[in-house]
Amino acid sequence: MFEGCSGCCLSIILIPLLCLGLAACVVIYAATSDSNDAPLPNTFKPSLSEAQTFDRAINDAIAQARSQGWWALKFNEREISSWMALEGKAFADEHGHIFPFKNVRVGLDDSEMRFYAEVEVRFLSVPLKVFIKPGVDYAGQITFDITKVDVAGIGAPDFVVQTVKAQFEDLLIRPFEDLPGSYFLYEQSLIVDNGTFEVQGMIRP
Repeated sequence: MFEGCSGCCLSIILIPLLCLGLAACVVIYAATSDSNDAPLPNTFKPSLSEAQTFDRAINDAIAQARSQGWWALKFNEREISSWMALEGKAFADEHGHIFPFKNVRVGLDDSEMRFYAEVEVRFLSVPLKVFIKPGVDYAGQITFDITKVDVAGIGAPDFVVQTVKAQFEDLLIRPFEDLPGSYFLYEQSLIVDNGTFEVQGMIRP
């Protein structure tokens, strides 16, 4: 320790070094992690037409449920990824929760919805992965179970997980809950595989 110094000088030196070390670790993790398992490549560019196709699929299913009492919903990972990237923040704002993500991609494979994005942490953008397994409970209602969460190699804060889950719930469940009666899903019709999500259901009085 320097003579006459209580340690604050050393702290002034060490704290920035620790921050730089943390930043370096995040950068190394981002470069070496299994981010390459993301459903779409880093070169993916959101498409307005694909986002509109996704939006139309949701609206058509709601209209079909309202007029005929049953519906079929199907979309692919490029469509939902484009929608999340272009419309996700505005949609979240409308429903009262935040959406602090960028470079969003959503995979649909092996019965899971895989949400990949970057989230701002201090002065860094760090990689985020949230894996969600959709299911149908005994009452025919859809469920979303979180199976994996990762932010730069560590567990994500709970609010991040709940934000992602709320986005899917508001997008895929709430419109049918708001219809007269109650919705019911056919469990065998729920398929999340090979880049596609599909499900069929009905409205019961």
